[in-house]
Formats: sequence, C-alpha cells, structure tokens
Amino acid sequence: MQRGLMLVSTPHDDSKKSLTQRLPTAELTVDQHGTITRWSGAARCLVGFTASEMRGEPVTRLLSPQVDASGEGMDTTAPVLVHGKDGRTEACHVRIRPADDAAGGWAVTLTPVAAGEHGDSVGSAVLETLFTQAPSSLCVYDSDLRLRQFNPAAQGMQGVFGPRSLGLMPHEVWPDSNSKEFEVRMRQVLKSGIPVLGFDKRGRPPDDPEHEHVFANSIFRLEDAQGRVLGLATTAVEITEQRIAEERIALLADASAVVGTSLSVVETGQQLADVTVPRFADATTVDVCAPVLVGEEPNSGNSDLRRVGLRYGGGDSRQRRRPRFPYPIAMKEHVDAPYRSEVRIPADDGEPLYRSTSGSRPVPCLVAPMKARGSVVGAVTFYRLRPGSSFSDFDSLTARDLASRAALSIDNARRYVREHNVAQALQHQMLRRRTTEQSAVTTSHYFTPASAGAHWFDVIPVSGARVAFVLGETTEAGLSGAAFIGRLGAAVHTLASLDLAADEVLARLDTLVMQMAGPEDDAPRHGNASPAAEIRCLYGVYDPVSGRLSVAVAGHVPPAVAEPGERFRTLPMLVGKPLGTDERHFVGADFDLSDGSVIAFHTPTFRPSTPTARDDQTPERLTGVMASAIGTPLDELRNTILASSPDVGHTPSGKILLLARTRRLDDDHVHTWDLPSDPAIVATARSLVQRQLAVWGLEEAGFVTELVVSELVTNAIRYAEGPIHLRVIRDHQVLICEVSDASTTAPHLRYARTGDEGGRGLFLIAQLTQRWGTRFSDSGKTIWTEQDTQPPA
Repeated sequence: MQRGLMLVSTPHDDSKKSLTQRLPTAELTVDQHGTITRWSGAARCLVGFTASEMRGEPVTRLLSPQVDASGEGMDTTAPVLVHGKDGRTEACHVRIRPADDAAGGWAVTLTPVAAGEHGDSVGSAVLETLFTQAPSSLCVYDSDLRLRQFNPAAQGMQGVFGPRSLGLMPHEVWPDSNSKEFEVRMRQVLKSGIPVLGFDKRGRPPDDPEHEHVFANSIFRLEDAQGRVLGLATTAVEITEQRIAEERIALLADASAVVGTSLSVVETGQQLADVTVPRFADATTVDVCAPVLVGEEPNSGNSDLRRVGLRYGGGDSRQRRRPRFPYPIAMKEHVDAPYRSEVRIPADDGEPLYRSTSGSRPVPCLVAPMKARGSVVGAVTFYRLRPGSSFSDFDSLTARDLASRAALSIDNARRYVREHNVAQALQHQMLRRRTTEQSAVTTSHYFTPASAGAHWFDVIPVSGARVAFVLGETTEAGLSGAAFIGRLGAAVHTLASLDLAADEVLARLDTLVMQMAGPEDDAPRHGNASPAAEIRCLYGVYDPVSGRLSVAVAGHVPPAVAEPGERFRTLPMLVGKPLGTDERHFVGADFDLSDGSVIAFHTPTFRPSTPTARDDQTPERLTGVMASAIGTPLDELRNTILASSPDVGHTPSGKILLLARTRRLDDDHVHTWDLPSDPAIVATARSLVQRQLAVWGLEEAGFVTELVVSELVTNAIRYAEGPIHLRVIRDHQVLICEVSDASTTAPHLRYARTGDEGGRGLFLIAQLTQRWGTRFSDSGKTIWTEQDTQPPA
C-alpha cells in the first residue's frame, strides 16, 4: 500500500450559501518530505487547483505557516489562510496528525472556519456598540416577554425604562400606553419569526405625563446557532412630531370633506364638533352669534351666543349626564386669534355649570373664534378633560385652521338661510291669506313653501259669482324662483280679470314664461327651446249658476273630485306639457258637478312614493280619506288628510292641498230675462229689476241698478244684434248685473268733453259700481257690473 495522505471531502452543492458554508472539509496526503502525493476534487473546490497542478508540489505552497515536520505525535489545530488559485484566501482550521497507515507521513485536514467562529470578535464589538452608542432604543426580552437588557437610549426615552424595569413585561414597564397590543405583536413574532416593522407605541411617558408620545417600534426574534428561540429584540425611535403632523393634516382633510356639506347652520356646527372628538379634544362646543341662526349679519357688539354643536367623548350620553360646558368669552373680549384658558366643571360630569360658578375640577380649553369675511360669526371651544392634559402652540394653529374652515361653511349656511327665509316670505306674501266669502265655494287649504323650487296657489273671484283656482310650481330655487312665481301670480290675476277661458289663460302664461326665460342676448328664441326651470300650472273656473268646472292643466296633477253618491276620482282630462316648452297648445275640459261636491287641488307631493297601478292614478291616502268627504267639514277633512301623510311628525316641504266644496245658486239668487231688441223694452227691464230688488230687500240699490240696466240694455239694442239676456245675481253683499248679446265687439270707456252729447254712459257706470267688465263666449259677449250692497259701517 502506498504511503501518503488522502484528501477526504464531504459533498455540499448548496450554491446559495456563503463561501465558508459551500467549501467541504478536505484531507491532503503528504509524504515525509512534505510533498503532496494525492489531491482530490474536494481540494480543488477549496482552492481551485487541479490534482495535476498540486501533486508533487510542496505543501508549503498551499499552507502558511509551514508545518514543522518535527511535530510527530502532535494532534492539534491551527487557523491558517489557504491560498487559492484565483488569489483569494480562505480562513481554515488545519488539523495535522500522523498518518495511520504510513510511517513518516502526515494527514492534514482543512476545515473552513465558520462565519460565527470567525466573527465572534466582530459580533461582540457590534453588540457592545449597539448597547452603548446606538442613538435608538434597543431592548432585549426573553421568551416570556420580560425585559432582560436595554441600552442608554431606551432609558432616556422620556423615562420609560429605568433600573427597576428589568424583569417586567412591557405593560408593566409602561402602563399608560398601548403595551397590551404591543405584547400581542411580540407573541406573534415569537411564534412566526416574521419581524414587525413600524409599530406605533403611544402613551404618556413618566417624564412628560401631560402629552402623548409616539415611538415607532420594530420587533425581531433572537435565535442561537442551532435555531433555538432565545427571545426578542426591539428597537424604537420617537416620531411624535411626525405623527402629530400627519394626524393633524388628516384631521384638516377630513374636516374639509365633512364640514360644510349641509346648508344648515346647526348641522354644520355639529359636523365640526363630531370630526374633532376624540381626535383633537375630549369635548368640543360650537357657538354662533344669535343673528346668524336667522340668516342675519353677525353684530360685533352682540355677545348673545347660541350653541349649535356639542360632542362629548366622556361616555354614552344616554347613560351619563353631560356637563354643560360654559360659553366662551371670545365674543365679549373681541378676540380674533385662538387663546388658551381654563374652566371648571363638576368632577362627576353632573349638574350644569357656568363660568360664574365654581366647579370641582379645572380643565384646559382652547377657544378659537370663527371669522369669515371680516366678521366673527361664532367660536369653537375645545376641552381636554384628562388630568394633566393641555394644549400646545401647534394645537392653537390647528384650532385656527379648523375654525377658519368652519366659519366659511357657517357663513355660507347663514347666507342660504337668509335667502331661503326671504324666498319663503315672498311665497307667503303672494298667497291669499284668507279667501273672500262667496256663494260659489267654501275652501280650506294647507301650504308649506318648498325648500327647492317655489309653489303658489290662489282663489280668485271672477265675474258672474264664479271663482278661479290656480296652482303652480317651479323648479327654480331661491329668490329667483319666488320672483318667478310672483310675476306669474300677478299675470294670472290680470288674465282672470279678463274672463278668459282656462286653456287661453295657460296659453298666455306660456307666452309670458317664454319671454321671461329668454336668453340674455338679443338672439331670437327658437320654438323648440325651453327654459332651464320647469313651470307646472293648473287653472280652473267654477260657475255656481251652471255647476260647471272648466279646467286646463300644464304638466300639473289634475284635480280630484268627490261627488255625492259617487266615488272619489281624478278628473279625466288631457295634461299638457309644462309651460315654456315646445308645446304651445293646451286643451281645457268642462265637468258638471253636483251641489256639495268636494274638489281637491294638490301638488304631486301628495302622491304615494310608488304609485299603484290605478286607472285614475288617485293618491291612495286621498282616496281613503275623501271617501267620507261629503258632509265632513273641510278643515276636519284637511287635517285628516295631513295626518295620514307619511310626513307626519315633521313639517313637509313644498306641499299644497286646496279643498273646495261647491255650491249651486238657485232661483232665489239668480234671475234671468230674455228681452227683444226694441228700444221700448228698456223701461220694462228697469221695472223687472226693481221688483226683484224689492224681493231681495235691496231697494236702496234700486237707483244705481236701474241706471246701469238702462245704459247696458240701450247699448245692446243700439250696437248689437240678436236677442238680449238680462241677469241679476245676488252673491252675499254683492249685486251683479249682466247684459248679454250676440255681438263680439267690446265697448270701451270714453271720457266725454263738456260739449259732447254722448259717451257718458260707461263712465257713469264705472263711477257708480265697484267693478265692471266684459267677457266673451261662443255666442257673443256679456257686459257685467258689481255693486256693493253691504250697508256702510
């Protein structure tokens, strides 16, 4: 057997490990002269030389220092550097011993030095530096989460760690913090080995109990060389200012998104209180000057405040009585910038407390005046109720920004309230507060102004004891909408006085709307153009003599009628498009109603939210109530309908309900005579009228009435054709005279000069009666007059 040393290697092909972990353990065979006699593939992996390059070479080429041959019998190890073919070196342990199978030969074993063994001194130095010189906190915990070691930076962390902290768990080291949650994360790292980075540990440290501090913590598991879990290491860096800045930016962003979404002063104030508790304060109150609530400009000399927002984070308000936080003094002192103060509140958060009383616990507060467009509209006050808490200069800047943003929203809400109040006042002013008592109908109504858009209705007495009904609404909001319906309402009165048919009234209103909604420039308006706002309208006239209701509808809900012995129904008729659209044609409809019928005019808001599939589309709650309309007083009927509305419990907006019970005038109130076209009949007409006035007990009106009848009949005989109809109507304290003929020529009032022999008839009639006019029909015209028969007071 050949004497020599043999290289024995252990295969290792994990290429992803470090160099020392990849290199195998190798044994070289050298003879008694130190010449390499055998070189294996494992040795080639170690230093890079092939067997042909190393066989026969002295071992001193590979190893340094040179092995002393006199070391026979030695069994020792020594760290040396192995020189590789590419010039690199590798630290290895060298084991030299006599060869077992050859005298004078040596067995040399090369084992790469492990990283841990090679770096023991470096690791010790690094660990020592971390624990003595690192600027961030470093703590070591055992597997039971008990503190075993910490560096000076940790001890300087606002006094959290101290000599007595060793052996304690995190929640025992720093009770006033979220250490319980921190311990949960530590146990997760112990179990999984996955580090936790950037955990925010926050609380009030012992060295600064009045302020909250935030530390960014990282958690790592500690293992020995065999992979056994020894414990945890944590590092921490204070990021209090960074977190405060981030949280305040987020607070201001949320406040910008939340505060001001409502056009109500009260809701805006409550939004500000809600968004700041508990993120910025433990309690927040928002107070505004009293005039702001009604839309008026705040008065700098008025210190009367009204609370519009309160949020208290001290518990459930349903179980605990909230303290009555005092009103700020900002308005009295005319302070323009936030200021810090102190108030006293009851320790048990019990009875109301004001500044003039003495409480049992002082708490800091921060008052920020809310100033918008040069005027202070109110103040927001922040309270921190925890003992030892206070507000910083940075808090004052945050409060200033919050108050400034809220002030603009509150001022916008104030302006809206002012415009809304003016618009509603205009709508109320345009309504007839009390309908005139008349023979045709008795009425009862319910009206609430619309918050969006404008509504109006009216009951207008017209000639011949008739009465006109009008309901309208527009989607135009605010003052412009109120002004719009104001102009329409005035136009309806003018058109009603002309005694026009219902469809003709809507046609003329449509023309007016097109002119009102025309473009601002002088460009011609095309026929298919429509105004931005939608105007819906209903116009109807009821004649108590004939019992006929004439109605025309433009985009509105048709009226519904309850007649004696009949079911409640919506009148079947064509509904035209809203006013101002491309449809310029409206169709009227006539309906003969029984005496005592109840007509219901209403806005679409009285319809159910989801209309049922009915032929007449009558609102369900109206159908059920109006079934008993006959014989029920109108006010009682109105209240019953409102009580059945789903809006019961709060005031609905933009609703109109107008109930009218019809009457028929019998022969005791109306007398008609047909007269021939003969001048001799004038005296007969005067006699007929005089006898009827005597029956009615209106002898005092005889002189004027005879003069009126004589003039009207004479004009009909002289200027008209066909038969002449004379009618007198007694309507409460009004006496109506009507003369009809077949002519469509309307008379006009003349102002005769001193020397004129004629032209004074209509002038005398106009002077002696309250009203007179002309209305046209398919068969001719009617000239009418009205006299007041009420005796003077």
